[in-house]
Amino acid sequence: MKKHEIENLKIDYSILMDLRIDYAFKILFTKGDPRLLISLLNAIFANKKIKRVIKSISIKNPYLDKESGEDKLSILDIRAELDDGTTILIEMHMYGLGELKAKTIRSWARAFGEDLEVGNSYTAQMPTIAIAFTNGAVEPIGKPKNGQAEKGKIHRLCMIMDCEDYSIFTDAMELHYIDMRAFAKAVNEKGSISIDDTEEVMFAKWLSVITQKEINNKEIIENACDEEEIFMAVAALQRQSEDKIMRQAYQRRKDEIYFNNKTSFERDEYKHRAETAERDNERFAVENENLRREIEALRAGKTT
Repeated sequence: MKKHEIENLKIDYSILMDLRIDYAFKILFTKGDPRLLISLLNAIFANKKIKRVIKSISIKNPYLDKESGEDKLSILDIRAELDDGTTILIEMHMYGLGELKAKTIRSWARAFGEDLEVGNSYTAQMPTIAIAFTNGAVEPIGKPKNGQAEKGKIHRLCMIMDCEDYSIFTDAMELHYIDMRAFAKAVNEKGSISIDDTEEVMFAKWLSVITQKEINNKEIIENACDEEEIFMAVAALQRQSEDKIMRQAYQRRKDEIYFNNKTSFERDEYKHRAETAERDNERFAVENENLRREIEALRAGKTT
């Protein structure tokens, strides 16, 4: 982008809609220029060094709930088809992480089964890819080692693999879990988007926009606008945030997500606190054991 265009983009963070709310996310990536979603997806795949470059995309469920006539809002996922026939499922999850792994596998399986046309060979079916943006870890990556908890993983890629030689058994299943909370925490601690788990710079820039409500240094978002697609996305989000009708629908959706998931949120927070306390207890136990051994060694030295 030209420097003067970026400088002329006045971002009002006080009214900017939170893209972690699925309503705002779906409006931005399905109602506007398709290059935005293409850029985001290419960045996600590049971050895991997947040799897949999207040139065109077709949104299969562009409608929003207010357009479908339903009173109760459902999960506003995005279902799209790539130029090679691959199905993409994208969901935004703010709460309810406890059952998310099972939910994403079920969503993937349902979409994979639906896409097989009658009379076609099973081997002719294209892969189905599920992408879940989460506000926290889906589950612990592994048990703490030596009393130290493992670093939060921002982007997890799960596939079906051979358990003996770890080769990919099939490319039919591809699950991406992107922890937005871990990303924002890492950015705020480091003060930049140069993070080990986000090797692809464009991926990190997109995440900084998606998590802008949690990013302390807003210059990071503004610097990301030097990418044309991100500039377009932020400009579009600013316009949508100023639209009274969209903003009212967004606020209703935000309130609904909070109240419908409050119990789940509290349960997740309790689980998170319990896991943190357990890790601390294990660390303290290791430290106490080391201290006990040092004291015994000192005592043994005095008696000799």
